[in-house]
Amino acid sequence: MTDNRSRARKVTRKAAPPSAETAASAASTPAFNDGGVADAAQSGQASAPATESGESTDSRKNESGNEGRNSQGGNRNRSRRSRGNRSERNDNSRNDNKGGNRNRGGQNRNDNGGGNRGGGDRRRNAVQTMQGADLTQRLPKPPKAPKDGLRLVALGGISEIGRNMTVFEYHDRLLIIDCGVLFPSSGEPGVDLILPDFSYLDDKWDRVDTHGHEDHIGAIPWLLKQRSDIPIIASRFTCALIAAKCQEHRQRPKLIQVDDTSHEKRGPFDIRFFNVGHSIPECLGIALKTPAGLLIHTGDVKMDQTPADGRPTDLPALSRFGDEGVDLMLCDSTNATTPGVSPSEAGIAPTLERLISNAKQRVLVASFASNVSRVQMAVDAAVKAGRKVAFNGRSMIRNMEIAERLGLLTAPRGTIVSMDEASRLAPHKVVLITTGTQGEPMAALSRMARREHRQITIRPGDLIILSSSLVPGNEEAVFGVINMLSQIGATVITGKDAMVHTSGHGYSGELLFLYNAARPKNAMPVHGEWRHLRANRELAISTGVNPDNTVLAQNGVVVDLVNGHAKVVGQIPVGNLYVDGVTMGDVGAEEIEDRTQMSEGGLISVTVVIDNRSGRPLEDPQVVAKGFSEGSKEMMKQVAEVVDNAMLDLSGQGENDPYRMAQTLRRKVAKFVKDKWKREPMIIPTIVPMTSEVVEELDPEDHAPSL
Repeated sequence: MTDNRSRARKVTRKAAPPSAETAASAASTPAFNDGGVADAAQSGQASAPATESGESTDSRKNESGNEGRNSQGGNRNRSRRSRGNRSERNDNSRNDNKGGNRNRGGQNRNDNGGGNRGGGDRRRNAVQTMQGADLTQRLPKPPKAPKDGLRLVALGGISEIGRNMTVFEYHDRLLIIDCGVLFPSSGEPGVDLILPDFSYLDDKWDRVDTHGHEDHIGAIPWLLKQRSDIPIIASRFTCALIAAKCQEHRQRPKLIQVDDTSHEKRGPFDIRFFNVGHSIPECLGIALKTPAGLLIHTGDVKMDQTPADGRPTDLPALSRFGDEGVDLMLCDSTNATTPGVSPSEAGIAPTLERLISNAKQRVLVASFASNVSRVQMAVDAAVKAGRKVAFNGRSMIRNMEIAERLGLLTAPRGTIVSMDEASRLAPHKVVLITTGTQGEPMAALSRMARREHRQITIRPGDLIILSSSLVPGNEEAVFGVINMLSQIGATVITGKDAMVHTSGHGYSGELLFLYNAARPKNAMPVHGEWRHLRANRELAISTGVNPDNTVLAQNGVVVDLVNGHAKVVGQIPVGNLYVDGVTMGDVGAEEIEDRTQMSEGGLISVTVVIDNRSGRPLEDPQVVAKGFSEGSKEMMKQVAEVVDNAMLDLSGQGENDPYRMAQTLRRKVAKFVKDKWKREPMIIPTIVPMTSEVVEELDPEDHAPSL
C-alpha cells in the first residue's frame, strides 16, 4: 500500500465551476491596511474572527475491518524461511483505502453560503502569513456588501507584478477589470502559469460582466472555462489578442469592441474610456461610475509625450473627470519608486538603426510579443540596413499577424520572410525578432542560447539586442540566458548598454501629473509590490490626498467605497491557481513542495510485505533511492536495516495497521537519513499486507508413485 503524508491538506480546485466556500478560517487570513483604515476596520467588527467549521480531514481511518489486530507477532524470529507460502493474496484482508488516498476537497463548508458543487472547496494556497512590517492587524471576514456602496476586491496584481484582476461589486452585480497571469518562479517547478483565484466569484457566476483590459488578458480562457458567456469589453487590438488566445482553447468569447469615445452601460456600471500610453497599441484607462461615486482605473500607464503610435495619455480627459469629482483613483505603481520621467519611445528608433546598420553578422532582437511599436522600429531599421526580417516564437508570429491585419505593423513587400527562409540567408542579410526576453526555458531565445533551436544556431559575433525590461523575479533566468549567449561569443546589448528599451510604466514624476489632473478624494495604489505601493501612496499624499483616504491593501483585501470614503472592511482568503499542462488547479502547494523536495533531497522508496494478521515482515524490505550518487548502495543497506528493525519492533508491539506502520517508517527513515547524511529526501513508504500460510514440507518418498 502506498501511503502519503499526514499533515493537514490544503484544498484544491479543478477546471470545473468553482465553489464559493473558503479554504481557511478568517483567523488565519489577515487583511492589511494603512493610513487610518485600521480604525475603520475596527468599527463594528469582532476583535477575533470566529472559528469556522469543516476542517480538512484525511480519510485514512477507513481501513478494512478484516485485517484484525493480531498481537501474536511478539516472537521476533528474524528468519523468514518459516513464514510460509506467500503466493496467495487474501484480497479481503487488503485495505482498499489505507490512508494513501489523497482526498482532495471533501469538505462541506458553510461559512459564506457557497454551493458545494460536488467537490467541496478546491482552492489552493490561501494567504496564511502577515506581510509588511506595520500591517499587523488581523481583520475578520468582511461583512455583507454595503447597500449603496461599491465593493472592491483584488484577486491579483497587488503586492506582486502581474496576474492583475480586480472585482467591483455593486448591488449584487459584478464587473472585472483585468484577468491576467503570472509566470512561475524557479521555486514552482513544473508550473506553466499562475492564475488569479476565481473562488470569490463562485456563487456569483450568474451575474458577472467582465472587462478584459489592455494586456492583462492571459487568464481569460481559464475564466471562460468557468462560464463561457461572459461579455468581454476591450479595445480593437486587445479584442483581437483575446480572440486568438481563446481560439487555442477552442472558445468563442463574446467580445465588445470599444475606443476612447465609447460609453458602455452594464447594469449599475457606467463605463467611459480615455487613452493611456503604454507599450502596446490602443490602451485605455477606465472611468467607472456607480451611484456610490466615480472611480478611475489607469491600468498600465506612462506619460510619453512623443509616443510611437501618436496617442499620448489623455490628460485633458482625466482632468474633465476630475472636474466631475473622482471619488477613488486606482493608479499604476510599477515604477513609483523611480524618480523623474521615463524616457520616450522616440529615442529607441535611432539606436536600433545604428546598431543594426553597424552589425557585421546576424542580428537578433528580443522583445515582448505585444510591443508592436518596438517591433515596427526594428523592422524599419532592418529595411534601412537592407536586411530581411523573420519573426520567431509562437506568440510573436501570432501577434504580428494580427497587428499587420489591423494596420498597426507595416513593412515593404518581401521584407518579412519565414524562419525557414531566414535560416538559408546569409547572416548579414537577416534580422530575427523573437520572444524570450524573460528567460523562459522554452522560449526561442533560451533554446538558441542552449543550441537547441531547430533552425537557428547562434555563432560568435552575432548581435543580440534585448529590447525589454527585467520583470522582478526573472533575474536568474535572464542572466543565465545572457551568460550562455556570451559564452558562445555573441554580443549582448541590454537597456543598460544602449537606449534599446524604455519602460511602459510611468515614473514617479509622471504619476504626480495623473494625480494632479484627477484630484481624487481617495487613492488606492495597484499593480506593484509593497515597495511600489508605498511609494505610490506617498505620491498621492504629496498631491493633496488625505493620508486617511489612501488605502494600502494586498490581494484578497476587501475595500468599500461608501459616502465618498474608501476603507478596508476585511479580507477573503485568496491563493494561487496553478496551470500545469492542460489542467487548472490539480497542482497546489503540497505538490509544489513535493517537487521541490524531490529536486533538492532526492527520493527514497521503501516497500515492505507484511503478514496481514501479525504485521511481521514476510521478506527483506526493498529500498530504492533516486537522486543519490552511485555510492548510495551501501547507504540503502543501512536504511533497509533501519526499516527491518522498525517493522519487527512494531509487530512485536502488536501493531498491524498499515497506515500507522507507514507513518512510523517515514519518521524513522527521515530521521536516520538526516542525522547520518544531512539529507532530507522525500520518503515514500509502501506497506503490502498479505496472507501467510505454513505449508508442510513432505519427504520425497511420500510422493513416490505407487507401483
